[in-house]
Amino acid sequence: MARKWADNLAFLFMDFLLSIHCPQCGADISFEEESRVVRCQYCGSTLHITGRSGVFRNYVKPFENIPRMKKALRGALKALGAKKALISEKKLLFAPYWRVKGMVYKWVFGKDVQGRLVKELKTKHLDQSFPAYCGVDLGLRSLGIRPGALKLPFFDREEMSKTGSVMKVELDFKEAVKQGSLLTEVGLDETDIQVYLERTRLVGERYNIIYFPFWMVRLSSGRKPRVLILDAVANTVTRVLTEEQWEVMEARSKKGRSRVNISKVGFIAFKCPNCGWDLPLNRFDVIHLCGTCKRAWIEQGGRFKGVRFEIADLPQGARQDVIYLPVWVFQAHITSNGQVLKTVADLQRFSKVLPSGVKQGGDQERFYFFMPAAKIRNILAADKLAAGLTNKQPAYQCVPAERIAELKTMGVFLSPRAAGDMAEILLCSLTPRNNRERQDFVKDAKISIDKMHVLWWPFHEQRLFLRDAICGCGIQKGTLDVGC
Repeated sequence: MARKWADNLAFLFMDFLLSIHCPQCGADISFEEESRVVRCQYCGSTLHITGRSGVFRNYVKPFENIPRMKKALRGALKALGAKKALISEKKLLFAPYWRVKGMVYKWVFGKDVQGRLVKELKTKHLDQSFPAYCGVDLGLRSLGIRPGALKLPFFDREEMSKTGSVMKVELDFKEAVKQGSLLTEVGLDETDIQVYLERTRLVGERYNIIYFPFWMVRLSSGRKPRVLILDAVANTVTRVLTEEQWEVMEARSKKGRSRVNISKVGFIAFKCPNCGWDLPLNRFDVIHLCGTCKRAWIEQGGRFKGVRFEIADLPQGARQDVIYLPVWVFQAHITSNGQVLKTVADLQRFSKVLPSGVKQGGDQERFYFFMPAAKIRNILAADKLAAGLTNKQPAYQCVPAERIAELKTMGVFLSPRAAGDMAEILLCSLTPRNNRERQDFVKDAKISIDKMHVLWWPFHEQRLFLRDAICGCGIQKGTLDVGC
């Protein structure tokens, strides 16, 4: 039962908090894993987290529930046909698990069972785990759903070794990525579509290692001593082993070697590197705008780097009550079997969208992808907005950067890397459903990206919607997460 229970559960740490000591005062700081900026409630220090681009390590502390553990042991003994047994040894193991988290997009072009053309985008949140150790089976193939808001301290070998032994990571990063890619298709299978073209992309993926606690309990019961493995959080038995099986597993685990380069979590002062003033505290934002010197910053490699940004001006005579949503804008050069998609005219021919009344750049100018960067809960709505803006290729005038502090703006949640990863998905969004020639182009397309920057784009509020003040594209207000 324990094995079946573990196999059928996805690894969801939706409510988990990360925990670390404040580098200024040493107090405990707990924060959501999506946070980029934290504030210590004791000394008031505001700090930006560094090292997020690498592999973080965390661990789960054991939760020893003696009554529940006794009940689990009695159940295991009953299943073995033993009436009583003595505990001759009990020790704690911290076993490493890879965790992969991201957003999966899958575009499908083809025909349904009735012969109708199909163009469909499927999406899912991926949050899965699998063992990072080899040669040992502790009975949990994934860590499962854990109720409540558990704190995950960052890896501390000295602290963990006080209570148990730490198993080595043997599955390297490349193998973890390969295994993670196999999980992207789960739940997105096509059963009633004759597929002609499909593209699956894992966007914004993050890999980290979580050490999970297990109890090893050796029972002396007659002539056949047994070794029980218990989940040290749920206090349930996950495996029952013979002495020989345990010895083989233990020997294998000792022969393993760690094969992963780990990123060390760090902090930098959350101040503008140009003028020294505090930056505005929006804990999930990727881009940080200084209200004093009007510059934009992003953390890379443990320090702040400047980011180019623009603010689109309103058309003449437009209402002034607007909210500005951030959009990543970048040039794309796309090639496929000797064909090139590069200019505004190329894009219009490719997507076969009828000309709109929106003023565009010149036909021979490079075209841009427009990727919404706010925190949008409805992925299909975000894709529709991206395709609408990209198809129209709007020309616009810019507001002076000095005015940014006067405007009502939303924060940048989507990282530039994730925006670039979305280019292939957006290309599929622009591909006609009924044109095999365009779909053949996408099959072998190679995309290069250049000149990425942030653009704040004006929207009017219209009841339940935000309506783009320049192109007329819209998105429901309820899909936006404004509490960041």
